[in-house]
Amino acid sequence: MSGRRMCKSALIVMGLLGVMLAPFASGSARGQAGGGTVTFLLPENVTARWEEQDKPFFTESMKKYAANVKVDVVNALNDQSRQQSQAEAALTNGARVLVVIPVDQVAAAAIVKEAGKSKVPVIAYDRLIKNSPVDYYVSVDGVDVGRLQGRWLESHTKTGDNIAVVNGSPTDDNAHLFNTGYMSVLDPLFKSGKRTQIGNVWTPGWDPSKAQQEMEQILTQHSNNVQGILSANDGMAGGIIAALQAQGLAGKIPITGLDATLAADQRILRGTQSMTVWRSLREEADKAAQIAAALVRGRKPPESLFPNGKTVNNGMVNVPWAPLRPIVVDRTNMAVLIQDGSIGKGQLCNGIPHGTGPC
Repeated sequence: MSGRRMCKSALIVMGLLGVMLAPFASGSARGQAGGGTVTFLLPENVTARWEEQDKPFFTESMKKYAANVKVDVVNALNDQSRQQSQAEAALTNGARVLVVIPVDQVAAAAIVKEAGKSKVPVIAYDRLIKNSPVDYYVSVDGVDVGRLQGRWLESHTKTGDNIAVVNGSPTDDNAHLFNTGYMSVLDPLFKSGKRTQIGNVWTPGWDPSKAQQEMEQILTQHSNNVQGILSANDGMAGGIIAALQAQGLAGKIPITGLDATLAADQRILRGTQSMTVWRSLREEADKAAQIAAALVRGRKPPESLFPNGKTVNNGMVNVPWAPLRPIVVDRTNMAVLIQDGSIGKGQLCNGIPHGTGPC
């Protein structure tokens, strides 16, 4: 065979090999690059943090850790069946990771089950998914949050004071964890007679309008004789404060919160809300994004996210848990929110008198 013919044959063979191996090379490149889609499933739009903070923070962090991964964000609007359908649609469309804030932490086990059929990992974000083989969990310790709220209210009320307790949604396990935390502080005060509990209500969907109605009823039943209010989060605190405002009591009664939403931060600076419990939502989103980016690439998330191999039992398995540290925020230390990047100073201080807090 001539040298020219041999060369031509070799080129043909190499070309055929290239065609045969192309799919494998392409698949390898995709694995290394970690492309694909991560779907972030929000529970509702009543609580401001989900759309205003968690959504943009998670999207930004995913760009940092996996720039070529598409992030789809959907909102269930407090409808568990809608969230189930959204998860199933994401799986059908090829999502490689689901990051789920469950509407119902028990019913959401069905989402994990469906994802398992497609070998798609699920990260439970902020709320644990119960009785399921969920892969990872990112959240604060809810009992610690409640203790901070309870201790603050204890220190800002006195013997003989009447306290109203407005809990979160009965279908949200976090609401029960918060309740466990603050009642561990308040119950001994109630039982000893040092404080009097004049209301203990639960608020479906964390709905501020329902919290307002609940507070109006408590004020009516007790002739406005209330000296402290345990509100489980900021959104409900806003509704409660509206009820107080109608009675000329806004700013006169200590009231707690949670999440450090912009509206709540400004109420604190104006003096109508007393405090909020905050954990860095930017940090929470960042940790979830680190886990998701690793999973998209087929890798294990960094062990540093799970100090001392931290886990939480969800009734079926011990779930690797990336925890967050909560702190009390009031007007004296609100600058921490600006330093974290959770909120801009101009945004926070819009309409707030100069010299108030960090403004």
